Amino acid sequence: MRVGMQQRAGFGQWLRTLRGNRGLTQEELAEASGSSVRTIREMERGRVRTPQRRTVGLLADALGLAGADRDRFLGLARAGHRPSAPVAATPVVPSELPAAVPNLIGREAELAVLARLTTGVTDGSATTASVVVLHGPPGTGKSSLTVAAGHRLGTGFADGQLFLDLHGTAPAGPVDPAEALAGLLRSLGLPEDAIPGPPEQRGRLFRTLTRNRRLLIVADDAADEAQVRPLLPAGRHCLTLVTSRRPLTGLTGAVRIPVGLLAPEAARRLLASIVGEDRLAADPAATAELVELCGRLPLAIRVAGNRLASRPGWPVAQLAAQLADPHRRLTALTAGDLDVRAAFDVSYRRLGPAAAGVFRRASLVPGAEFDAALLAAVTGIDVERAAAAAEELVDAGLLLQGDDRYEFHGLARIYAHERLSEE
Repeated sequence: MRVGMQQRAGFGQWLRTLRGNRGLTQEELAEASGSSVRTIREMERGRVRTPQRRTVGLLADALGLAGADRDRFLGLARAGHRPSAPVAATPVVPSELPAAVPNLIGREAELAVLARLTTGVTDGSATTASVVVLHGPPGTGKSSLTVAAGHRLGTGFADGQLFLDLHGTAPAGPVDPAEALAGLLRSLGLPEDAIPGPPEQRGRLFRTLTRNRRLLIVADDAADEAQVRPLLPAGRHCLTLVTSRRPLTGLTGAVRIPVGLLAPEAARRLLASIVGEDRLAADPAATAELVELCGRLPLAIRVAGNRLASRPGWPVAQLAAQLADPHRRLTALTAGDLDVRAAFDVSYRRLGPAAAGVFRRASLVPGAEFDAALLAAVTGIDVERAAAAAEELVDAGLLLQGDDRYEFHGLARIYAHERLSEE
């Protein structure tokens, strides 16, 4: 082989090795770099005498090269010198899930569904990337369930687990999808100067890099579909778990798993896991009352358990007596940074004015359940508008729905009445 051909083959061999290290096909590298498949194929075969500088730069961007590796790549393309040995990129296997709660209780059914869906992804029977939305009212433990499931199922994803906190309910507002994409690219090993600026380019590169990987992605606390959609990978061996207070019905093809209140026995077991079985057994009646006063809401159960655990001298009946007064209940259900009132407040602040007004006045409806007609009578609006407001409240997790009727969670009714009193 002539020297010039050998030099060109050396660059092509390195390009082919770098592409293979990143799990990219020629078609995927062409899409990510804006080149043609033919150009990349001819480069790898050593048939391109002088690669264009712009093309080589775009290839370096698509391959995530930076620093000395990038300089060497560009220099090799210009000078045609064969490297002594192709430099293999160090594979990045992220493991970003937060620690799981030690006492996930009462979620066996949801975990079983997630296990079945994961099997479909890991055994290759899924034909597209899989998305699961775990949704429900504030305080039901969506994040705890999803993180725990990620730890249990993550071994099926050899290329790692990624975690995003999207801050959908944070006071400062949700994370911009472009920033979230930049975080995902960093997690996949791209240096800062290799991350494209335009959000569309970031999305294309992320989809290219994930196409042939086995990844579990947890996107926690999503605000809406528009925030989540750009973050979805392309590979059929990827599983994305999204938590949100809303069901995100605009995400086409997603599987939705509602996360609701605990069954009475599960709520008691959760409380026992925090304060100890002996302490609850000493007063079964007060324990049952406490569980119901917490509305079997996991957040409220954890707060009550933490308060009892921090006051070992208190009998269970003492805390139950505090919670029995509805005017004191939400204030009592605070332990450190766990705060039931704050959880409801986040959803309430995101409501439109009409839905917020209906929510406040709905606390005046007598009885546990009501329909749109009764809601209209109490709020002074027509039935159609009342029904629309009720549906918004259901989506926000502030009303529960059964068939054509609605009901408050007990703690949400107390919160709504507090807001009405401040009106």
